[in-house]
Amino acid sequence: MARPIMGLALGGGGARGAAHIGALQVLESNQIPIDKIAGTSAGAIIGAMYAGSMDAKWVENRFRQFLKSRAFKDLGTDRVNEQAPAAGTAFAQIAKKFKNQVVLAMSLHRDSIIKKSRLQEAFDFLIPVKSFEELKVPLQVIATDLNTCSHVVYDSGDVVEAVTRSSTIPGFVEPTEANGSLIVDGGASMPLPTKVIRDGVDILLAVDIRRRGVKPLDEKNIYEIMMRADMSTYQNLIDHCAGLADVLISPEVKDHPWSSFEHFDFFFESGSKSTHEAMGNIHTEVSKKNSIIYRLKQWFGHQS
Repeated sequence: MARPIMGLALGGGGARGAAHIGALQVLESNQIPIDKIAGTSAGAIIGAMYAGSMDAKWVENRFRQFLKSRAFKDLGTDRVNEQAPAAGTAFAQIAKKFKNQVVLAMSLHRDSIIKKSRLQEAFDFLIPVKSFEELKVPLQVIATDLNTCSHVVYDSGDVVEAVTRSSTIPGFVEPTEANGSLIVDGGASMPLPTKVIRDGVDILLAVDIRRRGVKPLDEKNIYEIMMRADMSTYQNLIDHCAGLADVLISPEVKDHPWSSFEHFDFFFESGSKSTHEAMGNIHTEVSKKNSIIYRLKQWFGHQS
């Protein structure tokens, strides 16, 4: 009897995506096979790196090399660092950058801070293959179409282009216009991509790297109230997505914003620690789904 099909959903979160690498190394060392992966934004990047190599240590080493490269420096993530409202989304962080009225006036005539090509160059460095067909594990990459306000799933063709679209933070990276669509970061529609992979697996693991630490508002002005309302929607959307997982892994990433790449080691260790703590639940799910009784129930259920 075949073993359960194992799926892994990797959420978005910029630099906090280092926690995904720590999680993958623990899963690998515990011989937990990953049969399918779905990734949003940072989760798409790490998912593509792992699906193309099946070597979590290689993913770590390659990413560390990237952080020292010219391709990383050219992204200019330091431009928005230290600007984030507490526990806000990446989108709220970019909006915070535009609070100044002079900058806001300029933003009315621009669609981004950096060109899409810089992101593509970074992902060319990180991802070891060019197409989905070359990946060693099936991967689904999630982006958002702003013209329809719906998620878009990529699973064939140019994987670097797909990951670039999935990681296009609105207002920071130039969006992609194609076939009547305006494509940006998958976090705008599906920050934790459990829904797209749920039906295709027996056991679904999800790694949620959202910011934590919601605090009462210090300033009760129009801008802060609007940003907190946006954050409330975002948090509840992730909660809904998280509820679809059999085992949820939630690294302690504190309130660090998406651009905090200087905290790579902290995020990496947090991902390792939280996955170690989840191993008991993972083994329980594997035993349950491996049981003959469960398999028979599934088989008869599909026949009815």
